[in-house]
Amino acid sequence: MTICAGIVRDLPIRALDLCGVTWNGESLYFAEVFSKQICAIDPNSGEVVQRLPCPDVAGDVTTLRGALLQVVGADRNLRLLDPASGDEMDEWPNPRPGHEISGLEACRDGVWVGYADLSLVELRDPDQFRLLDCVDVGHPVAGVTVSDGFLVHTDREAARVRLTDLASRRQRLPVMVWGRPRATTWDGRLFWYCDHATLQLRAIELPGITTSGGGAA
Repeated sequence: MTICAGIVRDLPIRALDLCGVTWNGESLYFAEVFSKQICAIDPNSGEVVQRLPCPDVAGDVTTLRGALLQVVGADRNLRLLDPASGDEMDEWPNPRPGHEISGLEACRDGVWVGYADLSLVELRDPDQFRLLDCVDVGHPVAGVTVSDGFLVHTDREAARVRLTDLASRRQRLPVMVWGRPRATTWDGRLFWYCDHATLQLRAIELPGITTSGGGAA
């Protein structure tokens, strides 16, 4: 049994390969492989208000302590970028060398890192990326976010959003969405995901999640 999510907002994006999205408290940032850019977009107007070069962009992006943390390069390393200039501030190796980081979300507890090929989402500390927790979600991970006690990940091939209760480690009924969901984030009310099929940022509401607890760290 699944639940169907209704689309609340659609923001078409001029892009060929949307790979990341995050919320910084004011704007949505999306990462795009083909143009090698990270862009900030006004969620109300859909206008791109900032463009940052990132030649090695390769995956998801999140907001960490006011900066941008981006998956970069063939090795899927983690690079911290100045949100004003795009300049590199720091970089860490992939915590699991040889495995594909597919989702990234920073929160007050640390940084959640999802792996497409392992069906795992790990919580790591934001300083040295030491392992703090690990959740076996049992499905491929295309993107990851957190809110209100739930770990949320997208399953691109199945067109599902899956929620795991972090207290009990039990999964709720999956939510069916339109398109092919990739990276995802939460703005405190709506869940946004990159629709890899239609090249849009799409916003949905997930049942039972109504209070703030995720978003920018």
